[in-house]
Amino acid sequence: SMSSSNKLLLAVLLAATPAAAKMMEDTVATVNGSPILLSEYQKELSTNLDFWNKNEPDAMRDPATVKKLKDSTLEELINRELLFQEGSKLKLKVRERDLETGIMEIKSRFVPENAKELPEAEAQAKAEEAFKKQLELDGLSFPQFRERLSKQIMARKLIQETVRTKVQPPDEKKVKEYFNTLKAFIASKSTDTPKGMDEEESLAFRQTAAQIKAMSSERVRVSRILVKISPGASENEKKRALKTAEALKKRVDEGSESFGEIARAESEDPESAARGGDIGYVVRGVAPAEFEKVAFSLPVGEISDPILTEIGYHIIRVQEKRAAETPDFDRFKDELAKFLMELQFQKELQDYIKGLRVKAVIERSPATTTIQ
Repeated sequence: SMSSSNKLLLAVLLAATPAAAKMMEDTVATVNGSPILLSEYQKELSTNLDFWNKNEPDAMRDPATVKKLKDSTLEELINRELLFQEGSKLKLKVRERDLETGIMEIKSRFVPENAKELPEAEAQAKAEEAFKKQLELDGLSFPQFRERLSKQIMARKLIQETVRTKVQPPDEKKVKEYFNTLKAFIASKSTDTPKGMDEEESLAFRQTAAQIKAMSSERVRVSRILVKISPGASENEKKRALKTAEALKKRVDEGSESFGEIARAESEDPESAARGGDIGYVVRGVAPAEFEKVAFSLPVGEISDPILTEIGYHIIRVQEKRAAETPDFDRFKDELAKFLMELQFQKELQDYIKGLRVKAVIERSPATTTIQ
């Protein structure tokens, strides 16, 4: 519930917008008197929950993680509003052209996967339709969507002009130091990141170490044809899948079609099928044991018999093998320099937003913590 003065303020603000019909909608927070609406918060939250449920399903089983996500979603909306207000104060302009580009960029994400096979106009029409459907799902009218995008562009402009410009590329000595720390961490096989890093830095450090390790350890490049089975498949289903896989293996052995052609036409892993079955490099300790055993022992160019894992039968072909090597600074230095700049930028951005928060009046509604 809100105080009556807040309700009045909200009524005045909303009366000036097409949302006047939803006038008394509850707010989750106000930032210098501007409301953040409950509906906006819920939309943002459901997007974030979808993303995390897909990418980190294990972590999401912990109620504490979900609560943290709810809190950080609200804080993110508060930051966006603060940045927008600051941009307006500095009289930054979002030009019509910026908006049009932003809208086109978002619409392009809705272009159907088989767009290349469709006439240009039809692909565009399908994208337009999917985009409109998404707006409906989000409960946004096109003007509301434009306004929201305009705020995001304003925030981005402000960040570019005030924060980005402060961040200089690190000198080579600094990059080398960071690289040596990573190398020592990989060699130590420890899981403790260096002291003095906050949670985010240490996560970024571990992910970078994992990438460098993967790119320097023994690895094989593999193409595969996959015949899927459903989770908990019956013996009958497995038999049918094996039969299909054996027939495909026979076609590969006969050699009138290439492995890549058969993978493109028949593999049930659409992403790698589009690349003729190429799944890239496999590093030891990542793939299922039965898959890994064959991948690392198969000579280059040879084709395996069907291998059963919990997702189905794989027929694999090893394209190349690489021995383990010591991570080489020259190979990673450009990427690491970019990465360190990004870390520095995130730090500066946090400090900048802290500065804005200190000067702002932020009121959070007590109800937000219980929102589903």
